[in-house]
Amino acid sequence: MERIPVAIIGGGPVGLAAGLEFERFQVPYQIFEEDSGLSSKPKAGTILPRSLEIFRQEGVIQGILREGLRFDEVHFIDRVTDKILMRMLMYPMADESLYPFILNLPQSDLEALMAEKIYQSKIGRLNLRQRLLSIEQVEDHCVLQFETPTGHESMEAEYVLACDGGRSVIRHQLGIEMEGVTHPERFLVADFKVDLDRRSGRQLTYLSYVFDPEEWVIFVRQPRFWRFLIPILPDAAEPTASIVIEKIRRVVKNPTLPIELIDMGIYNVHHRTATKWQDGRIFLLGDAAHLITPVGGLGLNTGIQDANNLAWKLVWVLRKWAGPDLLRSYERERAPIARFNARNQAERNRDVMRMKSPIKRTMRNIVLGWMDRAEGLQWQAAHMRSLLGTSYKPTPKKPGLFSQLKTARRFVRPPVEVGDRFPDGEVLDSKGSTRRLHDFIDEGFLALYVQDVRTRPELGESLEGVQKYLLTRFDAAFDTNLREQALYDKGGRLIRRIGAVDGSIYLIRPDSHVAAIISEKDAHNLPTIYHRLLSTEVFREAPTGESLTAIL
Repeated sequence: MERIPVAIIGGGPVGLAAGLEFERFQVPYQIFEEDSGLSSKPKAGTILPRSLEIFRQEGVIQGILREGLRFDEVHFIDRVTDKILMRMLMYPMADESLYPFILNLPQSDLEALMAEKIYQSKIGRLNLRQRLLSIEQVEDHCVLQFETPTGHESMEAEYVLACDGGRSVIRHQLGIEMEGVTHPERFLVADFKVDLDRRSGRQLTYLSYVFDPEEWVIFVRQPRFWRFLIPILPDAAEPTASIVIEKIRRVVKNPTLPIELIDMGIYNVHHRTATKWQDGRIFLLGDAAHLITPVGGLGLNTGIQDANNLAWKLVWVLRKWAGPDLLRSYERERAPIARFNARNQAERNRDVMRMKSPIKRTMRNIVLGWMDRAEGLQWQAAHMRSLLGTSYKPTPKKPGLFSQLKTARRFVRPPVEVGDRFPDGEVLDSKGSTRRLHDFIDEGFLALYVQDVRTRPELGESLEGVQKYLLTRFDAAFDTNLREQALYDKGGRLIRRIGAVDGSIYLIRPDSHVAAIISEKDAHNLPTIYHRLLSTEVFREAPTGESLTAIL
C-alpha cells in the first residue's frame, strides 16, 4: 500500500493552498477531491493583503495579480443619504507589506491558478473523483479508503489535513462538534453584468458596505462582473431574478439600469468553530474548522492562514527538526483567531450594517466619521481588516476608550512583539539588490540580528532550518566577513518600525510571525532557545529574570 507524508482531503482553495505550502518546502503530498473538477462558480472572491503575502510564498502571486482586480479603498455608506460615512484605506499598509491593497478574484479563477502550479509539480499530485469513505488512525500513520472510478483504493499517510468544507466528512467521522451561532436570516449572493463604473454622481469603489436597517447591501466589483450580497428575512421566499434586479436598481437609484444575471445563490449565516482542530494525526482547516459569513472574504482568508500556520510545523516534524508536540500549537493559535474573525469582525460588520435604533445609527455615524479623519484609527482598522494584524500573542490586550482617544490624537505605530507578524520592509542585500524582508523566510526560520555591523557581531553556529542575517543602518565593509549576511536598512526605517533595541535578535517563523525576541546578552543562547521552542508543548512566557519572551 502506498504511503505518503501528507494527504489533503478537499481540492478547494484551502486544500490547494495547503498543497502549495508543502510544495514550497519540497515535501511530497497528494490532494484528494471527490468532484470531477475544480469549482466552476465564482463563490468567494475577496483576497486580503495577508493572503497575498502567503500566495507569494507559495509561488502563485503573479497569476493572481494578473487576473485579479486591485483596489485600496473600502467604503461604508449610508443608503438613505448616499453619503460615505468612512473610507477604509489600505495604502497606509505600504510600510507593512508589498501588497497594500485588496484583490477581487472569483474562487473558480483562483483555484485554476493554484492548481496549475500543482499540476506541474514533481512531488505533489491533485487526484479528482476520489471520494473518501473512511479514515483510520494507527500508531504512526492513517489509512484512508477511497471510492474511485476504478473501484475502492487504499492509501496510507503520516498526516491528514481535512480541507473538505463546511460539511466535512472527516469532522463528522471524528465526531467533532461545531460551536457558535447560525442566524435565522440568510444571504443572497448574486452576480450580474451591469455597468456601474460610469455611475453618475458618487463613484463606487470595488468594495462598498451600504448600511440600512431593513435591506443593507454589499457591492463587490469582480474583474468581469458585479457581485451583490443582500439579506433575506427568515420567513421570506427565495426571490426571483427579476425581484433581485429591482432591488439592485432601487439601491443604485436607477430604475431602468440594464442588468444581466449570471448566477445567484442563498447561504445560511454561520459563525461557528470546531470544538477540536486536531485528532491525533488529523487536522481540520478552513470551513471544516470554522464557518464564517462570506462578507468580506473572512472565511477564505482565515483558511489560507490556517494552511500557512500548520504546514511548516508538519514539515519540521517530518524532517525530525521538531517533536510532535509542536503540532499542538496549531489549534492553540488558530482557533482563537477564527473565533475572533467570526464573532468579532463578521458579527460586528453584520450588526453595524443593519442597526435599527436611530440613536445607535447616529452614534455609529459619528464614530465612523471620527475614524475617517483620525490617521491612527485608520491605520488600526486597515491593519486588522487586512489580516496583517493577526497575532499569536499569549494575552492580547483590547484597547480601551482612553487608548483609542489617545490614538486618534497622536498615533505611533506599535512596536513588534512576540507573536506578531513581522513587517515586510524593504532592504538591500550584499549585491545591492532591493529585496523584501519576507524573501528571507521563504525556506525556514530567520534569525535577524538588529545590530550595528561596525561592532563586528558574532552570529554563532549554524542551525538546521534557520538563516541568519544582520539588519543594519550601515553597509558591511568587505573586510568584515559579514558582507553576505548584512541587510542594509536605508535610514533605519525598518528598525524604527519594529521598535527594536540595538543588539536584539528577532527569531521569525516561516509563517512570518515572531517566535522570540532575544536580548544581546542572551544571544549565545539562540540554539537552546530555538530547540526549546520546537519541542515544548506549553506556550508560555519566559521565566522571571530571563530576558527572552517566547511563543509557539
